[in-house]
Amino acid sequence: MQVKEVMSKEVITVKRSTTLKQLLEIFAKFHIFPLVPVIGEDSCLVGIVSFRNLINVFQLRQPEILKAVPFLDEEQEDIFKVEFTKEMGNLVVAEDIMESKFITIREDTSLEEAYKLMNLHLKEEFPVVDRAGKLVGMIGIFDIIRYVFRQEGVI
Repeated sequence: MQVKEVMSKEVITVKRSTTLKQLLEIFAKFHIFPLVPVIGEDSCLVGIVSFRNLINVFQLRQPEILKAVPFLDEEQEDIFKVEFTKEMGNLVVAEDIMESKFITIREDTSLEEAYKLMNLHLKEEFPVVDRAGKLVGMIGIFDIIRYVFRQEGVI
């Protein structure tokens, strides 16, 4: 069985220009921590935004040089004491906070291989791409578990 046969094909995506305000509204619709793909004009996957990227917005105020010094990174930012301007919701965009290095799974990958990759990388879901790198779906651990239960006649 291949990933394309059990993956979710209806995927919420955003563009590079999606604002922080819009991202927060999109994330509010999820009941678990989402992984939202960022697609380019050609529908190719260019990045991903997770809840961790939203948390990192609290550290955008810190100069890059200070982020690179390990011993200065010891103190966590108190998110309740950070002051933001209202404009930030429209000025910060997905491209500013997205991860541009991420793991994808090709749609013709076997479910067994997808499961191994999830365990290896400690991830519960991956974006699924075709040979051209275009986003075609998402595969999660639940998709695989549901398939196994179906095969065994449990559901």
